[in-house]
Amino acid sequence: MGTTVKRLGPVAGPRQAASSLGRPRLATPAAPGPLRTTGQALGRLLGSLVRPRPPAAPPRSSYCYLGDNRALALTHRGDMIYLDTRDIGMTPHIALHGTWEDEVETALAGLVKPRQRVIEVGANMGYHTVALARAIGPGGDLHAIEANPQALELLRATLTVNGLNEVVSVHPVAALDSTGEVEFAADPHHIGSGHWALAAGAENYSTRFTVPAVTLDGLLLDRLGRVDLLRMDAEGSEPQVLRGAAQLIANSPNLRIVTEWSPGMMVVRTDIAALVGWLEGQGFRFWRIGRFGRLDAVPAHHLVALAHCDLVMSRQDPA
Repeated sequence: MGTTVKRLGPVAGPRQAASSLGRPRLATPAAPGPLRTTGQALGRLLGSLVRPRPPAAPPRSSYCYLGDNRALALTHRGDMIYLDTRDIGMTPHIALHGTWEDEVETALAGLVKPRQRVIEVGANMGYHTVALARAIGPGGDLHAIEANPQALELLRATLTVNGLNEVVSVHPVAALDSTGEVEFAADPHHIGSGHWALAAGAENYSTRFTVPAVTLDGLLLDRLGRVDLLRMDAEGSEPQVLRGAAQLIANSPNLRIVTEWSPGMMVVRTDIAALVGWLEGQGFRFWRIGRFGRLDAVPAHHLVALAHCDLVMSRQDPA
């Protein structure tokens, strides 16, 4: 009796079987269900609620030219300052970087305290004036001396726009060691160059004007009695400022003096060695303002020939 074998089709070999097992199967798209339809609707709803963000506002400018050689700028502290655009000394630095004499500003910040009495001789357009006024605050008393009419107008505007007229009193005079009227000279392209004029001045100091001269003792002794900080930038007239403040200095045991020191400019106006001896006799010691406002002690006998710099004078260690 024979056996009937039923053929089931070709048998796959090992290679074919592996290929068949590894081939992906294509899924048949499912009909949209309730969950999928709901998700799509929710996505469309959220898309309709989301609106594109408006473009970011451009950064605020820190400088604005106002016309008539005047500009308004922001210092790095955020204070406003009026500038003379003809000036090629201070104005470019403040307009582009918001700073001026960083090391002096740093040194002043470490010396002045709230509610103090401060005198500034040579306030210029007001950069350091504003910083000092902020430091002493509403309870302080700051007297800004500025003789140059070109700078004086900007100084007043700077104090007004910053709301500091209650803290700062402006005096449009020259602080010297005697009273009367004196002639000042200035370079029109360097607003900080105004100084008590010499008989033979450089040709670039072509701007001349007459101003009243006072002593700090005569102007402020009765009002203040004593002073905590005196800042000077008087283009070589610092010796006369100090001599004219002799009583205020004597009355102020904790006085700190921050001053430009330029023997080359001062030597034609005073005996520097005698001045240093007088300051030593008042008990003062001396520090040169270095980078980042660092204070480096300077022996008194070095001051006569010291290169142009800024100094701190104090009877106590300023640190």
